[in-house]
Amino acid sequence: WLIVTQEPPLPSIELLAKPEVKLAGLRFDPHSLAPSRMDYATSLEVKSVITGRGQVIDLPRNSEGIRYAKFHPTRSYFVFASKVTNEPRFELYKCERLGDHDIVDDGDGATTWSIREISLDSGGIDGGTNGGRGRRRRMNFISGCAYQFVGEDSDDLLVRIVPDDWPSSPPSEPPSAGPAIQVVERGARRAPGRTYQDLLKNDYDADKLRHFLTTEVLLVDAGPASSSKPVRLVPQTAGGRLVRDLQTSPCGRFVLAQTTTSFSYSVPIGRFGRDVEIWDLESLDRPVVVRVASLPVDDEIPLNYDACSRHPRKFHFHPCRDHSVVYAVATDGGIGLSVSFEGERDALFCQDLDVDTMTLGDPIKLVSLEWRYSDIDFTESGLGILEEYRWSDRMERKWLLDNKTGGTKRLLWERSWEDRYTAPGGPLMRRGSRGQYFVVQPTEMSIYLQGPGASPLGDRPFLDLLDFSKEETITTRLWRSSAPLEGELDPSKEVNGVMPTKRNDVYESLVCLMKDNDSIMISRESKTTPQNFFILKLSDLSKNNMSELQITDFKHPQPDLIGITKELVQYKREDGVQLTANLYLPADYDGTARPTLFWAYPREFKDANAAGQVKGSMHRFVSAHWASPIHWAVKGWVIMDDFSLPIIGEGDAQPNDTFIEQLVSGATAAVNYVTGRGICDPRRCAVGGHSYGAFMTAHLLSHTSLFAAGISRSGAFNRTLTPMSFQSEDRSIWEAPKTYINMSPLMHVKKYSLQDRVGKMLVIHGAADENDGTFPMQSERYFAALKAFGIESRLVILPHERHSYRARESILHMAWEQEEWLRSLEHDHLDTGSTAAV
Repeated sequence: WLIVTQEPPLPSIELLAKPEVKLAGLRFDPHSLAPSRMDYATSLEVKSVITGRGQVIDLPRNSEGIRYAKFHPTRSYFVFASKVTNEPRFELYKCERLGDHDIVDDGDGATTWSIREISLDSGGIDGGTNGGRGRRRRMNFISGCAYQFVGEDSDDLLVRIVPDDWPSSPPSEPPSAGPAIQVVERGARRAPGRTYQDLLKNDYDADKLRHFLTTEVLLVDAGPASSSKPVRLVPQTAGGRLVRDLQTSPCGRFVLAQTTTSFSYSVPIGRFGRDVEIWDLESLDRPVVVRVASLPVDDEIPLNYDACSRHPRKFHFHPCRDHSVVYAVATDGGIGLSVSFEGERDALFCQDLDVDTMTLGDPIKLVSLEWRYSDIDFTESGLGILEEYRWSDRMERKWLLDNKTGGTKRLLWERSWEDRYTAPGGPLMRRGSRGQYFVVQPTEMSIYLQGPGASPLGDRPFLDLLDFSKEETITTRLWRSSAPLEGELDPSKEVNGVMPTKRNDVYESLVCLMKDNDSIMISRESKTTPQNFFILKLSDLSKNNMSELQITDFKHPQPDLIGITKELVQYKREDGVQLTANLYLPADYDGTARPTLFWAYPREFKDANAAGQVKGSMHRFVSAHWASPIHWAVKGWVIMDDFSLPIIGEGDAQPNDTFIEQLVSGATAAVNYVTGRGICDPRRCAVGGHSYGAFMTAHLLSHTSLFAAGISRSGAFNRTLTPMSFQSEDRSIWEAPKTYINMSPLMHVKKYSLQDRVGKMLVIHGAADENDGTFPMQSERYFAALKAFGIESRLVILPHERHSYRARESILHMAWEQEEWLRSLEHDHLDTGSTAAV
């Protein structure tokens, strides 16, 4: 079954203007107890992936919209939260299939899916009435979805709710919260930290956080109404706990709970102190708690990107065992891998729970690692697919871990994750028989892999079978996006020895593999057709039979864009590095030189060959979202979107030490390419970007005369304000002071004012930007510098907007500002001299 919902595309600014609490890195609505600025789906349809037929489900009569739809792991129903119209609360509903029909409509108009409310009060499902009881129990979504299924054989839901008799309002703010004091004790460990926003400032903030995050947890029966059990309180949460995360055990009896215990003024909530415990759900008459770990505030992690906590981390239940806990420990103390250290750097441990004594056994080491542990996924038979990484040279290793043979590990591959062309893909995951997610394992010694299928001709996602039954692993390609592209005749790209029908105008990706290990759901799109979903069979491919079932039929949402042509173009910068861009030409393009808009986002690499690899596909659907420049092609412009700006630092060199030189070289190559083709008028070039793209734009106008205008949205312009790392730079300002100064556009404003052609600059920023490195002050200070040197510029602060813009009014105003700013470039005759003005 497939759930199809639709959400309004652009909410009103009224949504953004609603009260919002900002605490410990969280932003939420204090009335609805949910993430602020949340949209809701206003339609619901259930489709059969067997027939493709669907049934539209009417939303509850008092519903403003729905969120958080979750299927039961093994049964034909799902639950969802419905926002009550004009009320700051949610109701919990169940949508269930009636009967055992394989179709959605039995032919006589009778529907087979229906919804009903699940009560959080005593008495189970109450048909949508409160039955005369007290106030409704309120779900709390601040830390994520408020409910989850217990397991495959249970209809029970764990639901986080506001405790009974909890105050409806937070504590009143005192006239003064008193001084906010932070202390570094003598002999303390180093504790560097990035420029986090929305941190706690004082004890009053801490009290508010406790008020909003304190929840109890209920066990609520979502089964048949006729046999539903009463709502039960999980006793470990009686009176309220600061519940951070809940994970149920594969056997369904236990919960691995992480609860916040200590606060910090210097790091967000994800690094607060916490207890990790196992709760027994079969002992609701008395709270049984098994302590797994008690962890302090984690504010001492070094800046290196392969450094980590010195405390145990990444706790989860082992999916193949009833109640065993897996976690990682940095045996080197969590230091960066570039720091010399003898022996293992990381290890993965497992502890078994003895249900008779309710105690944890001694930790058993599953595997030792030379690099930093990233993640592990398991097959249902117990094989582990484990990944470790090293940041300095962007290397990863994938291991096959077999605990049946004493925890032996076998290297599947070691490679640079920057090299997209040789990427073998990642394990294909699917929910297993116990409701847990597993790596799909068709035979005892094989797994499925899926990947983007990057190549010099663009991405073509694939599904492979990896056979490790022999000493050397063997990979067999089962499916690949579309057919060979023009000029690609490599027989190794065949599917099961068969070259499918040639379709080089679409882009397909794997959505999921069905339970029969033969049927797959894929999405398909082309430049003019939006993404839709299809079912096909792998076995049909070997028979050269391309039969398929179309599940959805979404229409083009932006017909004004039809006719715009898209090319994936390649060119080189002066040092020989291969570059790419998505080139868009107007539907009425007549071969003349046009004004051209360049839009990009720089990326760092350790390998020049990887930096030049093609990313994306020319066959993706041409559509424009709020941040996209593509709609300018409708106005007659040429668009160079996502043009490559790789910043490379091979060997011991750091990419950012030559950031400006490489940035200028990449931009020069892009302008020369479209100018050389005769489609770009070099007098009428503009450049723009969002976030790091805004940072890029400021540098390009400071160090070149390529562009007559720039658009910088939500950027950072002074790296001394982010002194403890930024973007992919993991050195602090004290380690690389020249790099920080040189990479600050603010420091180059005088040079900007002295360019042969001084491009004008439009600076836009959201007033409520939450991003760690892009405080609104960054744009305000940069504009003040532009003003000081008389550079034609304009600063626009969008009220209530964050790092990404949401409100219809804001986005339309942003579009108007950009239109007006670039209007002068649409004229054929421009003054080629300086454009500096007050």
